[in-house]
Amino acid sequence: MRLADDDRGRVPFALLGVLLLVGSATFSGALSTHDPVADRRVGEAVDRASVQADAAVRTAVGDAARNAAANPVTTPANTTVGRVLSENQTFRDYLRLRIALAATERLRAVSVQRGDVNASASLPRPTNETSLRAALERVSIRSRENGTVLVATVENVSIDVERGGNRVANESVTTTVGVRTPVLALHDRTEAFQHRLDASATNGGTLDATVTTALWAAAWTRGWSQYAGAPIENVVSNDHAELATNAGVLIAEQQTFGATDADARGAIGRSAVQMGAKSVLSQTGVPAAPELANALPAPNEGTNKPPKTVPSNRTLNGSVGAAADSSLVSMLDGRGDGPSFDGVVSDAHSATISVESDVRVIEDIDTSPTPPGDDWKLVDETTDSDASVTSAPTRTPALDSDTIVVDTGSRVVTRSETTVQTWRRGNETIETQGRTKTKTRVDLAVVVDPYTVPGPSRPIAPATSAGGALDGENFAAAASDAEDVISTHGGFDGLARDVAAGDTPSAETTTAPRAPGFGSWVRTDLVELHQRVRNRSKTVPARDVAAGKVNLASELAADLRADRRALVDAPAAYDGVSDRARSAVRAAYLDRVLAELDRRANRTATATGAASDAAQDANVGSLSDAVSAEQIARSALGTARPNRTDDQTGVRFVPDADPMYLSLGGLSGSAVPTVARDGTYHPLVARNTNLFTLPYGDATDTILSPIFGARHRVSLRTAAQTLLAADDVLAGTNETNESLTNRRDRLETAVTRATAPSKRAARNVLADETNASLSEREDALQTVFGRWDNPANDALAITNGTAARRLATEVAGTGTAEADILELRLEAAFKAARKNGGSTVAQRLTNRTVETTRTARQKAVAGMATDAAMAATENAVTNRVNETLKSRFNSSFKRVPAGMPVAPVPGYWYATVNVWDVAVAGEFGQFRVHARGDTESLTYARDGSSVALDWNGDGLAETVGRGDRISFDVETAIVVAVPPSGVGVGDIDGDADERSEGWKGGSGCTVPADCREP
Repeated sequence: MRLADDDRGRVPFALLGVLLLVGSATFSGALSTHDPVADRRVGEAVDRASVQADAAVRTAVGDAARNAAANPVTTPANTTVGRVLSENQTFRDYLRLRIALAATERLRAVSVQRGDVNASASLPRPTNETSLRAALERVSIRSRENGTVLVATVENVSIDVERGGNRVANESVTTTVGVRTPVLALHDRTEAFQHRLDASATNGGTLDATVTTALWAAAWTRGWSQYAGAPIENVVSNDHAELATNAGVLIAEQQTFGATDADARGAIGRSAVQMGAKSVLSQTGVPAAPELANALPAPNEGTNKPPKTVPSNRTLNGSVGAAADSSLVSMLDGRGDGPSFDGVVSDAHSATISVESDVRVIEDIDTSPTPPGDDWKLVDETTDSDASVTSAPTRTPALDSDTIVVDTGSRVVTRSETTVQTWRRGNETIETQGRTKTKTRVDLAVVVDPYTVPGPSRPIAPATSAGGALDGENFAAAASDAEDVISTHGGFDGLARDVAAGDTPSAETTTAPRAPGFGSWVRTDLVELHQRVRNRSKTVPARDVAAGKVNLASELAADLRADRRALVDAPAAYDGVSDRARSAVRAAYLDRVLAELDRRANRTATATGAASDAAQDANVGSLSDAVSAEQIARSALGTARPNRTDDQTGVRFVPDADPMYLSLGGLSGSAVPTVARDGTYHPLVARNTNLFTLPYGDATDTILSPIFGARHRVSLRTAAQTLLAADDVLAGTNETNESLTNRRDRLETAVTRATAPSKRAARNVLADETNASLSEREDALQTVFGRWDNPANDALAITNGTAARRLATEVAGTGTAEADILELRLEAAFKAARKNGGSTVAQRLTNRTVETTRTARQKAVAGMATDAAMAATENAVTNRVNETLKSRFNSSFKRVPAGMPVAPVPGYWYATVNVWDVAVAGEFGQFRVHARGDTESLTYARDGSSVALDWNGDGLAETVGRGDRISFDVETAIVVAVPPSGVGVGDIDGDADERSEGWKGGSGCTVPADCREP
């Protein structure tokens, strides 16, 4: 068809013309109503309003920063406005809220007029808690340049445009501004300062590190001098704690702000001069002490003396010793938790005869009968079974390395079952048939399996024949019995059939006879191992022991565990049953020694942790914190006091505290901002408790009661030392002190009574373990104990091993193995007896004797010291008193006991430790930080005041929260360890619990209501 002839889909040209004419008219009408000048004015108004909104927000941010710094909130109130602030970011949320409220007010002034077009900016004013949270969420903040520039973003600022009273445009814009204000730097640094004051030394606490380091230094210096015989009666005082605390505050300020409070520096210098503490700290020789001393300004140039150093290489030595002895005796006697000597030997010669197998199904076919239908009823079922056994390549089941294989075999057991089922439906009957076939591979080993014994698992060769060490029979008879098991069960075919059916033969027990001479051979080997083990020792710094950083018993146990394999000395294959028994005995003995060392390590840890365990109202913490604090202090304090430096942004931060010096005495309220003029304010309180001032007290009772069996008792050794000290003082005063004489006599009676259980134990050991007659045993006891002139020396001989050694040689001769074993048995009996409450002495009687002894000594010394000498310097007094003590009271001074034994087990200990639980708490009435330099001058102040805001414009201010005062609590354990000889270390002036004036009420206002808002 030609195009001209095709009229399909054609539109008449006339119709197209009409449509074009109408469209043209409509378009021209629309163009005639558009005003380009008015539209341009709207855009300009929006732009100008946005610029003014940015300026308004910038001003609001500055206002909010100044107000937030002057009146910070760090703890939110339980109010509508307080609840919108988070607990973790309280100040930042508070600053955001102030920005939101300030921006709302500032934006109300934004107005731009362009002809008849007006543009304004606004934020909705909050009216309830929901809208208040929304206002807070609209604002986000961050800091730049180390917190000296505050960047704030305010979202959803509404720009409204009106023309002729009608809204013609609305935009929501986000405004971000940066304002040079150090408000966040001031807050963050103050919070960091608070953390340095209140955190533990292990968590960056400068104050904790300083106090711990300073008091550690003073205590070790004075404590070791006391141990050496110097008449030092008070090792640590609250005055030391006061000065150390204020020095720590200065150091924390320097580290945090790069500057210190000038007034505080002067006050600390004056205090240091008054107390003489700076001299003490600079002479300690402790690594971190110079940092603390350098932080204290010298009152006069050129007055510093060269520092005297205390030797830092004090060491304590501990050996396995008694742990090896008691372990040997208890193993031979079959006492304690570990396996006995006889039990290990018996197990090493015992075994079970058993059939070990590995059973695996290798083929399983199951064609069960199929029911003919639902309307058929099962009326009968019969099953025929058949089993056959065929041989397979031999595989041995997995066995322990010391299992003795007598014979092996592998079989395949085939079990078939044919099931015929009879079904009936009416008069019809049909049968269905099913078949199952299971092939099971059974790998068998008939073995002799030795009993499990201590020591490594090794093969035994020879095992089933005679020979090896001592040419013993080994398990030869057991091998024959194992072969009988095979034959009685029909060979491996029958065994495989039974095992595949789940019927494994029961195990039988067998015993190998002991080789000739085995008993003496293995005992001799054990005694030689005992000598090697007991002589193992470890030397560690005394300071580490005191701090709990090193536990000697634990160190010895670790070394022994590391060498256990070499000490067991097990070969790659045991040379017969006797050789395996020898290694098992050695391993069992070493395990006993390790268990005993572990018990001693636990006791050591308990003793060194006595402060934290005993002080119910103080949280001393672990003694390892003391070491960590000292290490952290060296790093935190540096090698010299840092100079004031400007922040890299050109901003200086200057702390300004009231009171400038945290004193232990109470201050009048007129001297402290925010405190009523007639009130009393304690900026610092302290408590210093020496836990073990007397031989034992309540704190030590808690630790030692499981050992000595009863509370309010002291060890025999401590009572004996106290008795000797009383004797010496009475001798020096010509026995003119009637009170001391009476208490000394009562204590002597108690000590005599307490030695009786040990002497009875010695009689029993001599009767049970020797062939000596009754008269010979009594003569030996009389000869040994008759060498000492009083009950105190008898008691010390029982506790220090002298009595056991002399009794053993008196009965069994010198240098014999029998004497060595007898000495160990006697020493073990003495220790066991001393764990009984009857071998201890009443704590009250002992402590009163100690107090009376000290009083008598002090009176005698005071009577010989002139007033001039007592008013002179400490060194002059010390020299004078030392001369007096050397001439008349040297021994008595050294015998007055103090401190607590580490690993306080009767008969041995590693060191004597004492603990000072020092707690200080402080609070600044007002703490301000000034920002100066390349920024606006801004002051951040924390004084505990409440802050209120009118957040909804109703004219009523609601409490937002408060800016907490800068406060802190520091608790530290000062621990000193001295060697086990002598009388230990501790305060012996009778003032065990030294509390400052305001300790009971805590730092701050004596009457809480006196702390008012400014």
